[in-house]
Amino acid sequence: MKLMDKNGRLFGKISVIDVVVVLVVLVMAAALYVKNTSLSHTSTRVTNTPITYQVTAYNVRQYVADAVQEGDLVYDQDYSTGGTLGAIQSIEVQPSGKLTELYDGTVVSAPAQDSVNLVLTIQGEGLISEGRYQLNRIYDLGINASRNFYTPYAQFTGTVTSIG
Repeated sequence: MKLMDKNGRLFGKISVIDVVVVLVVLVMAAALYVKNTSLSHTSTRVTNTPITYQVTAYNVRQYVADAVQEGDLVYDQDYSTGGTLGAIQSIEVQPSGKLTELYDGTVVSAPAQDSVNLVLTIQGEGLISEGRYQLNRIYDLGINASRNFYTPYAQFTGTVTSIG
């Protein structure tokens, strides 16, 4: 008995094209199963966890600080497709300063006019696994990361100072 007959059928019964189509369907079904059950950031069985973190924005103009309000949703300018990064829970306004060199060569922090430091406590949702924090399952959050954040009424550069 021949493996393939003159019509291109295996063992004279099934077409080679049919076998290839069945194999492709099986591989796609296996990939979909692994994606939805095994990978934590795409699994439908893993629930989001609340993540609270602080962002400090240094030397922000006073009018920007006035535009940031508790309850505002925070976004990242570079990752706008991922949705919100959370809502502002509290705002702490601190005096800002700039390093200035004096005539005698010493460097001091001099008060900056019309600017403040903002410490924002933000709560979002995401995954916590193996020491990694991922907001909305895609946005990696790390301490000392400096990003361009924005709210509906303000835009500023902030540094993530704590996660907890």
